[in-house]
Amino acid sequence: MSSTAAVLFQLAMLAGLAANSWISFLNDPILPADDRQSMMFSYVDRHLPAIEIPTTKDAWERAKGPLREQILKLVGLTELQKRGPVRWIGKGRIDRDTYSIEKILFESYPGMWVPALVYLPKGLTDPAPAMISIAGHAYCEGKASDFVQARSVNLARRGIIALAYDYIDTGERNTGANACASMPYGGGNDHGLKAFSYTVGTPTGLEILDGIRAVDYLYSRPDVDRSRIGFTGESGGSNTTYWVSALDERVRLAVPVCSVTTFDYWIRNDRNWDWHQRPPGIRRVADIPILLALTAPRPLLVIGSLRGTDSQEFPFDQTEEAVRRASWAYELYGARQNIEIWESNTAHGYQQDKRERMYGFVERHFLRRQNAESHELAFLLEPQHDLDCGLPQGNKTFADIYSDWVASPTPLPAMPDSQATAKRTQAKLRDELRDLLGIAEQPAHPRLSVQAIATDDDVLLRRLIVEPEEGIRLPVVEIQTRGSSPARLVILPGKSGWPTAAVSALLSAGLTVALVDLRGTGEMQSGGGRTNNWAWFMGRPWTGMWVSDISAVAAAFSAEHPDMTIGIIGTGDFAKSALFAAALDPRIGACIVRLEKPAYRDEVLTGELSEVPRILAVTDLPGVAAMVVPRPCRLEHPPELSEQFREAYAWPAEFSARGFGSTALQLQPQEAPEWNGSAAWLVHNLR
Repeated sequence: MSSTAAVLFQLAMLAGLAANSWISFLNDPILPADDRQSMMFSYVDRHLPAIEIPTTKDAWERAKGPLREQILKLVGLTELQKRGPVRWIGKGRIDRDTYSIEKILFESYPGMWVPALVYLPKGLTDPAPAMISIAGHAYCEGKASDFVQARSVNLARRGIIALAYDYIDTGERNTGANACASMPYGGGNDHGLKAFSYTVGTPTGLEILDGIRAVDYLYSRPDVDRSRIGFTGESGGSNTTYWVSALDERVRLAVPVCSVTTFDYWIRNDRNWDWHQRPPGIRRVADIPILLALTAPRPLLVIGSLRGTDSQEFPFDQTEEAVRRASWAYELYGARQNIEIWESNTAHGYQQDKRERMYGFVERHFLRRQNAESHELAFLLEPQHDLDCGLPQGNKTFADIYSDWVASPTPLPAMPDSQATAKRTQAKLRDELRDLLGIAEQPAHPRLSVQAIATDDDVLLRRLIVEPEEGIRLPVVEIQTRGSSPARLVILPGKSGWPTAAVSALLSAGLTVALVDLRGTGEMQSGGGRTNNWAWFMGRPWTGMWVSDISAVAAAFSAEHPDMTIGIIGTGDFAKSALFAAALDPRIGACIVRLEKPAYRDEVLTGELSEVPRILAVTDLPGVAAMVVPRPCRLEHPPELSEQFREAYAWPAEFSARGFGSTALQLQPQEAPEWNGSAAWLVHNLR
């Protein structure tokens, strides 16, 4: 037998021994049954911290401005203050006995005109108060809904100017294939669209902008008393009501109807159905009670459905909780009387009993009528077609705007002219990425505990638990061949998902292997929609949590073996997390990542939410790869996509060459099921 053949035979025998030894070791759970079943459930409960609230009026006044700026950033409206005067167009007029209806279009987002009706009392001699009055997801009728017409006419007959516009994807703005479909998608330009999640913009921001531009329009009218502008709506329109009222102090009175609850309730009970109105990361800085508090001391009437009739998404006990938690702000101003809550006699909607309660509240605060007659007056119901304003051809929908956002080029930093410049660029990108992933800082001193040790001929195995943070316990299996040095370790995320050939190839090459189940995977139940909601609201996507876990495992082994060099291989669901971890953690000396597509931009058309919200506003996978260099990084890809990968990763390759004088990035067609080439590459680069 030749020397080469002898070596190959020895490696094959070693691989066979390893395979026979470690397979059963991987299949047996390491964590106790209770941990496996309840870890993520308990973790979510513990990580819904109370939002700190100021204890004095002065402190709250100082906090409001920065808080609003944070919220505007999260909804994608950081440039709001730069908007110019609102553009609007008159589209006709309907005259009735005591009021007229002016049909208008006003421009909200550039290129997106909003049809609206202005109910104008006749005989006004002085500027009058005004109410913006919108529907929620009344897909077919929108502003022409009978309950919107009822309250608009009743406000006008009370001497109040009423502005009713079509909420997004309703009435004339419902431009999808099936305009009168029921929930959840209406005509198709609302709930079902998810491309925004790759960008800095949000549908929440667009809906808020609709409301703020409606206020801008009212401000342009000389017959409107700017000191008396209110806002009301139900369901989705109620969400708009409390968002706009919180962010725009020109709204002097607010009546949200049938939508006030708490984000925490939605998280814990998997009620995040309208995520398009809930910007990712919002719970880091605010909950709905904080939005209500931002309205203080302006009058606020919160109306809820009859207890027990709307309990899926807006149970009345949560409405009570939200108002209770907002009342402190009114007390700071000595205005506790300005916040009210009322349980209606009807289910979800804006029925007559709710309208009459609103009339009385508006009359008391805007018309100074302490004994207001709040009963509903007779009104003429106009045919929907007569209330159409006529949108311009090519008027932008949310779908169009999302397409524009996604089409915007992903920012790329300037090419470095030196190593120092390259390192500064990387440092800035890493800070931005940590914020995007919800990683405040690198995990501090994770704990590693040994659960069991076993040997089988030439194989040494340890069962371990690594604790990256309170409440998270990661099961790890460490495998090495007897006589090999633990100085070179390869982390394999996904403990039980690795093929025998991959682990055997790594062991045969003399590498130590650590197979780990990241939180919510493998042995652990994920927590389902409940955890997904928490991740969305807290701005801590699964990818970011897994990056923290990978870094913690690397830190734990580095503490045990200070001279150890560490590599990682990421495949499947963990591929991108492995690349991010390598980009952010200098302890990872080399990485192999098996990507199915070159970049996030290639995933937009799948129609799913981005696994890292806002990623394209900061970078894309090629930019992440540029943060790994000059450490070696091998990207394995489907052979048929070689040209696309070459084009996509030309930028990080040039970044590496200009900044560090070498190209540390390698593109390699996948060899699966063969892993010997990957193992040999790691041996060469983990030095």
